[in-house]
Amino acid sequence: MSDLEVLSFISLKMFYAVLCGLIVGLERKFNSAPAGFKPQILVCVGSMLFTCIPIIAGPMMVHETARVIAQIITGVGFLGAGAIMNKGGDRNVVGLTTAAWIWFTAGIGILIGIEHGAVALFITFTLVGVISLARFFERKFFGSSYTAPEITPPVKEESKDHIRKAS
Repeated sequence: MSDLEVLSFISLKMFYAVLCGLIVGLERKFNSAPAGFKPQILVCVGSMLFTCIPIIAGPMMVHETARVIAQIITGVGFLGAGAIMNKGGDRNVVGLTTAAWIWFTAGIGILIGIEHGAVALFITFTLVGVISLARFFERKFFGSSYTAPEITPPVKEESKDHIRKAS
């Protein structure tokens, strides 16, 4: 494929990927949840792009698309795992929804990459609506809402001594 053909092939997919990532990210941002619109856009566009690369590379690589998709799912699962934290005890695990959103956004990017952008947009709007409804019911009936965990970097003992001496 020439550069012009690649641009033509990617342009509408890029639009869909940015739009879907932005929609998911805005939902996260409006609810003061981590992994807002920038990471969601990057995950969606990246997944779309990696899905398209074997197709762009030519007929010999088209059969590699399934392998690439499998690696996206695994790699993004690892990225999502980084969003999960345990805040002391088995019952204080936070970040599962963030990890699920990251994984979902990668799936949307893959769907766009295999030429189903309109379906991906429909699924994005549907899931954002469902999650918003679930969040409403969660707050109404359970009084629960997300609050970001406070993460403070550890302070070295030497730093503490320095602070005490300065006082």
